[in-house]
Parts: sequence; structure tokens; C-alpha cells
Amino acid sequence: MADTTVPASVPTSLRRLDEARTRFGSFAATYLDAMHDGDPLADAFVAEFDSLGHGRAMRMLRTACREGIDAVPDAPASLRDLFAQLDATPDWVDTARLDHDSRFVSRYTRQAGIVLGAASLVSGYANSAASRPLEMTGRYVEDAGARTVEVASWLIAVNEPGGLERLSPGFELTVRVRVIHALVRADLTRRPDWDGAAWGVPICQAYLAYTLVEFALIPLRASRDIGAPYLPHEEAASYARWRYLGHLLGIDETLLPRDRAEQERLEAVYLMTRPPVDDFCRRLVASINADFLVAEIEGITPRPLHRWAPTAVHALERVFLGDEIADELAIPRTRLVGVVRRVGPALGLVNTALDRASVTLAPRARLGRRYQERQDARLRRDWGVRHDLVDASPGGGRPHPARGDTVDGPAQSSSSESRPRSIA
Repeated sequence: MADTTVPASVPTSLRRLDEARTRFGSFAATYLDAMHDGDPLADAFVAEFDSLGHGRAMRMLRTACREGIDAVPDAPASLRDLFAQLDATPDWVDTARLDHDSRFVSRYTRQAGIVLGAASLVSGYANSAASRPLEMTGRYVEDAGARTVEVASWLIAVNEPGGLERLSPGFELTVRVRVIHALVRADLTRRPDWDGAAWGVPICQAYLAYTLVEFALIPLRASRDIGAPYLPHEEAASYARWRYLGHLLGIDETLLPRDRAEQERLEAVYLMTRPPVDDFCRRLVASINADFLVAEIEGITPRPLHRWAPTAVHALERVFLGDEIADELAIPRTRLVGVVRRVGPALGLVNTALDRASVTLAPRARLGRRYQERQDARLRRDWGVRHDLVDASPGGGRPHPARGDTVDGPAQSSSSESRPRSIA
């Protein structure tokens, strides 16, 4: 069996390490050290799946999420330890305040769908090491639309009023995302083709922390770029929400950004040191463009403009990512970039004026929620998605560790009897 031990040295795929250490000092050391760290609590629970059985372990997890850990009388110590951390809500969390300050953000639902794909998800594809688990589990390029629906299911749930409360669907989905990460991490670490010397630990703490940037800093900035600026208290609520979600996802406090400034610092060190783009990264971008983003643009433009939808997607990605990353990802250059950069501020002035008339916020938010419901139904219909996350997806096709599949085929525990039911 191949030696899968991850060496203590910095992964060889990283770049500009001296520059990062000079600029970011001790935080650079914290970030680079985290390349070798997984999630001890979730990893310990997943290590018992072989003895517990995948289906039984996942049923325990769901029961603990929905009813509390005491409702699982035969829970192993590893699961009790995990929920001891999950149930200890930090004193800086104020979910009522988050819900109050976020109650009208759905007015920008149309823009949020575009930003999710063209900014949040695509930004993560410009890192060949961080996206390697997607490649090795083999699911995203074949099912980009379905995978995007899964991400959206989680994001919708955690942004619902009460979506961060202890017994909410959003809480359960977040905990399941955390355990899915641990299942993938355990599977890849055992595989001889996982190059720990080059990539560090699969879904390591450093890259996991960057996902908070993908879902807070980047979409807030991208929304401003296309004329959908959130109010200051809404932006503050987003950073606070993702700080708590990061806590629930098992991100260590030393890396957990508290506000915009700390997210910007994390983004800067990530971009400075990220491994170069490879062909899989480019295929990921091409797949999400063709299967998701072009349809999103067509959904908000008149039919005569649909032939320009692919070009519009490329322009948006170049505005959101910048030319350096866009060139690496082989995103075509287009003169529409200039149009987006001119139209965005103009739309921003209009929306800012509307936002100042507070009486418009509630009805615009209701319209946004209706649009979200229609889009979710359309995407689920088009992609045949009836589940929420990959651990609840149908068996067959390429195996996935989140379902309890083995390399040679689906494990017994991935049968429909043991598969978790859909929340969405």
C-alpha cells in the first residue's frame, strides 16, 4: 500500500511563499500550517463508519441534528464529542439579529444566482489543489447543474429566517456538509493517487476557510459590480452569518474570519500562494458555464438576447475574477466587459435610490423569493434532482464516499433504505 502520510513541509504546489511570509507574517504561517489539518472531530466520527456501518452512522447523525445527541442512546463517543462542539453556541452568535438584518436581501435573488456561479464557485476553480477532490470524486464535470442545485439547497436553507437555529434544516445541512467533507477526506487520504506532498490534506483547514470568502466577501463585492449593492447592516450580517457557519463547519478559530477585513486578508494570502490552474479547472468552468450560468442569463434577458448569453457569462467572470485568473481559466476575452463595468454602477445608483425608500424593500424581497422558488423548481426539474446534498443522491453511476459507495460499486449501506431523505 502506498504511503499516504502528509509531510510537514509546505505543499509543493504552492507559490510565492517568501512573499506571503513577508507580507502576512504569523498569519501566513498559520495559513500554511493549516494545509496539513483536517477536522479532528468530524474525522474521528467518520473513522468509525466502517464499524458502525455507513447507513447507521448517518442515521445517528441525522437524529442528533433533529432531536439532539441524547436521542441517540448508542452514540459513539466521537459523535458525542462532535455535538458537544456543535451545541456549544459561541457567545458572539446572535441569530435573531442576523435574521432581522437580512430580512430583505432576497430582493437581489436574480443577481445572487449569477454571482453564485460566476464569482463564488468559479473563484474556487482557479486552484488545482483545492479543486482536486472534485476531480477525484469524479462528479462535478458530469453533473455541474445537479451539484450547483445541491450547493443552492444548502445556501437557501441557511439564509432562511431561523436557518441557523439548532433544530433547523439549515443546521442539519451544514453538519452534513461537514461530515461529507470528512468522508471525502478519509477516502482520498487512503488513495495512492492523492499526492499529499503536493496538495496537503484533502479539504484542508486553509482551503475550507477560504470557502467563507467565496460565500461572503466575493458575492458581496460581485453584487456591487453588477449594480446590486447590499446595505451596510446586511453586509455585516453576511460576515457574521458565515463566521458562525464556519464554526459549524469545523474551521479552527485561528483561521475563522470575523469580518470583512479578516476575509480580505484570507483572500489575499490564498490568491498569492494558490497552485496554478490545470486542465481540470478549465473543464469545471466550461461545465458550469454551459450547464448553469448561460441558462441563468437567459432567464433574466429577453429571448432575442439569448445568443449573447455565453459572451455575457464570460464578461461577468472577467469582471469578477480579474484578467489574470480569467486568462488562466481560458475564459475568452470580450468587449462586453466594458459594458458590464459601465452598466453596473448605473444600476447601482438606481438600486441604491430604491433602497433608500424603505417602503420598497419588503415587496421587492417578496418578488425575489418567488423568483427563487421558480428557479429552484426549474433547475430541479431540468436536472432531475429530488435530493438536497450528495449523501442523499441516488446510487448508480460513479461511486461517491458520501453515499458510502466503495471503489468497486455501491456499498450495502447506500441502499434506498439507509439513504437520508431529502429536506428540500
